Amino acid sequence: MPLPRSVQALLLTYLDRIYQGTVRERYRGQIACLERDAHAVLLDVGCHTGVNTMRLAGAVGTHRVLGLERRPAPLQEAEAAGVHCLVGDANTTLPFASTSLDVVTAMDVLEHLVDPARLVHEIYRVLRPGGYCVLATPNLASWHNIFALVLGFQPFSGPNLTTMLDADMAIVRRMHRQAYGLADDAEVAASTESDLHRHIVVVAYRALLRLLTQAGFTIERARGYGYYPFPSPIGRLLARLDPAHSHHIVVKGRKPAA
Repeated sequence: MPLPRSVQALLLTYLDRIYQGTVRERYRGQIACLERDAHAVLLDVGCHTGVNTMRLAGAVGTHRVLGLERRPAPLQEAEAAGVHCLVGDANTTLPFASTSLDVVTAMDVLEHLVDPARLVHEIYRVLRPGGYCVLATPNLASWHNIFALVLGFQPFSGPNLTTMLDADMAIVRRMHRQAYGLADDAEVAASTESDLHRHIVVVAYRALLRLLTQAGFTIERARGYGYYPFPSPIGRLLARLDPAHSHHIVVKGRKPAA
């Protein structure tokens, strides 16, 4: 039996509020991983229009900014923002020379790939000794994904059957549509935005750490963000104590110096 509309509206408002809080906290966590270095060469995998890329570059303090994006459409905006862009598929070999970069970021990219392990190894290859990467991705082992599985539903973070807006629960679909400014399922079907590209492989917190260490990285920072259904500051504290069950993961890995 569906919930009354008034209850659905209250629940939707609450869920959206704690999710937006998680997004803000995760962004601060990404910035905290970056080191000031005006001479650093930074690559942002999945740069899209370059808006977030330039925020990351600003935190580093560098103007030597590269971007990789699978679709050519948004790259004109990225170039105008100051990102030197290349069109490429992060599932394949990165179009950069070995040991040529100082910093590589990949925010909300791994979950869209067929083989995220390959990208992690490629990032290790292109980084100079002593360079580092910062990766952000949803956590398959979050409590809300576990809860979905217990109920017999597809995990909320994916993998998705169609787009990343796909969900078994109507209220979750509504929340996703609201986040992307889409009125109904027809608009979702008609949208060609790359942001709707589905989640294919969603990793758990400990699996991501293992992925990086197997590639050769030393883990310098690993934090979780969002601990549902709790709002901040309780959710923030619980995610710090138990990142393995948080919603989002931000990890910093260092390539050992030669």
